[in-house]
Amino acid sequence: MGTMPALDAAHVRSVSRRLWDLIEPLASSVYFSAECHSNYEKLGLAGFGPGYFCSRAACMGQVPGEVVTATFGVFNPAIVIPAVEDGWSKTDAPTILTARIDGQRTALERMLGDTADVDRMKRATELMARAGDAAPLAGRSLFAGLRSLGLPGDPIGDLWRTADVLREHRGDSHILAWTAMHLSAVEINLLTELWWHQKPGGYIRTRGWSAEEIAAGITSLQERGFLDAGDPPSFTPAGEQLRAVVEEMTDGGETEVVAALGDDAEELFELLAPWTNAILEAKGYPRDPAAIGRT
Repeated sequence: MGTMPALDAAHVRSVSRRLWDLIEPLASSVYFSAECHSNYEKLGLAGFGPGYFCSRAACMGQVPGEVVTATFGVFNPAIVIPAVEDGWSKTDAPTILTARIDGQRTALERMLGDTADVDRMKRATELMARAGDAAPLAGRSLFAGLRSLGLPGDPIGDLWRTADVLREHRGDSHILAWTAMHLSAVEINLLTELWWHQKPGGYIRTRGWSAEEIAAGITSLQERGFLDAGDPPSFTPAGEQLRAVVEEMTDGGETEVVAALGDDAEELFELLAPWTNAILEAKGYPRDPAAIGRT
């Protein structure tokens, strides 16, 4: 690694957000992969819930739904707990972890096509593994669980695993940030919808919250001065600032990742970009992360 750049907040923010934009489609295409869903169905896990919750949480072991709710952060426990109970009644953690990596390996082979150069994959894996190894474990359960698995041992599997490790590290950092600001799961979902320039009350439904719970969350944010009284409500200046602080705190949680990449970060970005683009073009991930949010 070359000379490490000065790690001021602006540098950490720039590098960590660019990294997330590039690794999110690579890592999270696993949740949209037909190959993965087919593997889960073979285990008796039809539909979204059991397959998603159990496959993502299995890196921590065969944990109960309460633990999954805590680590995923933004989902309604009323949908998580029964889905996890159902999933573990039909499979176990090692089996679904195998189904996950096998399905994702096949999906990435399909989507990456001619861009899947082995030497480039090995170099990107080396850089991301270095960053993951340097990142703090404290307070980051999903990240720690994934790191404990090690690498699958093949170029595509290793590339995906190291991307997933870094993806979950930022996700865990994000949960640490919004919980520190005394926000509930409903409230952070609502604030994030506005951050993404979406109408409040839409995306949050995919996290299992009812209309009544969403309405209560809006009222709470209005009473706290973070949303106005509009229909639909919008950020107040205080609310927009709050959500910006959450993102800045999330960025700060990635300081060790950025430090470990040093001035090799640009090389990693250049390596990742063709794979990210290939996945987006194959519709393996619903939208370009760089096109949402605010910097």
